[in-house]
Amino acid sequence: MRFIQKRLMFLSLCAVIFISGLFYQASHSPVKKAEQAVAGYPVAQNGETAPELELKGINQETYALQSFMDKPVLFTFFASWCGICQQELPKIASYYQENKDIFNFVAINATTEEYNKDDVYQFVKQGELSIPVLLDEEGKAMDAFQVTGVPISFLLNEQGSIVQSFYGPIQKTNLEEALKDTGQQPSSE
Repeated sequence: MRFIQKRLMFLSLCAVIFISGLFYQASHSPVKKAEQAVAGYPVAQNGETAPELELKGINQETYALQSFMDKPVLFTFFASWCGICQQELPKIASYYQENKDIFNFVAINATTEEYNKDDVYQFVKQGELSIPVLLDEEGKAMDAFQVTGVPISFLLNEQGSIVQSFYGPIQKTNLEEALKDTGQQPSSE
């Protein structure tokens, strides 16, 4: 009888731990964070001024976000495990290469959301990204821009004001329209 009681106590404890884990995972799910962003949870708004931040790049150099604002700049927050990011970043980087005379493009890795930091380096290598990739290792940029899910992008003008926010993948036509709002004319193909 004592053996059965111990077994039941053990199984009950395992069930409590398992259920707690499910609740924790559901509350910290990247998908949930992306849904929150789309549902209108607070993020940095159009017209707001970008924060003054410095982040380390994957090349180990430190960059001030303001150093990219000699022309409009597109900051895209991403994670290596994000399927949309894996498809989108190479496309935006290619578009940027064709139009780099009118805007800058910087990818900011949500490093606090990564499972393994080495995955970021592999992601950049596989995507053949030739753009600045910055690491938000302490979550300062995510906090400053109020980012709750990836991908999310912010187009800023030269004064550092947010012109347009993009949740999820960016349509080329939407990006071109936003660039026109900054006074830039993308090349037509």
